Amino acid sequence: MRTIIIGDVHGCADALEALLDKVHPSRKDTLVLLGDLFDRGPDSWEVFRQVQTLAEIHGERFVLLRGNHEDYLLQEKLTFSQRMIWERVGRSATVRSFRAHGRRMEDAVPWLREHCVLFWQGGGVQCVHAGLKVEPIEANDLRTLVHDHSIVLENKYAGPITVTGHIALEAPTWFAGDGITRKPLPPGEMLALPPRGVICIDSGCGKGGRLTAMVLEEDHFTLASVGQDG
Repeated sequence: MRTIIIGDVHGCADALEALLDKVHPSRKDTLVLLGDLFDRGPDSWEVFRQVQTLAEIHGERFVLLRGNHEDYLLQEKLTFSQRMIWERVGRSATVRSFRAHGRRMEDAVPWLREHCVLFWQGGGVQCVHAGLKVEPIEANDLRTLVHDHSIVLENKYAGPITVTGHIALEAPTWFAGDGITRKPLPPGEMLALPPRGVICIDSGCGKGGRLTAMVLEEDHFTLASVGQDG
């Protein structure tokens, strides 16, 4: 059995379908989505339907993390500043996609509220959408887990190996947590899983980049990616 972790989709339905075709998840595999399903890309409604289907197929082996874009949608009341940020990072694309199918973006809220979690641990790793500041993982607050940038930008987290999205990079990258060491990771090669630090697999889907999956098998992993148009 494998653990398949997929980075930020951002409304790119063709990329998600192509990536799934590439890694071929089975019903026995655990499927973890790191959050940020919506915004920026053109097909947020289609992504929502794809992910609902994946949840039905994988059941208890399906995990969806709450990203900052889900957080904006799920909050009952946003500040003016939060609304401005959300507009700047692609809210209107999601509104258009849902409207084209006769639906409202808010129609997704009940399902997301039922399925989104703040973190996940399994398969030899722990996963968060954005950041960690303290251990254990559950001691971190929502803002850190969902919105924080420091785990990558400062490169000072050297705790148990953690997989994140949130910050778009040119390539998936391992950060050692010493403030200096970072290593881009090649696709298609079997790599040993580092015991500590951070692997960020957000490779810019929705921003002209790629959608990446990490496929874990025991203490090794491979990376697969596709362009955002599939």
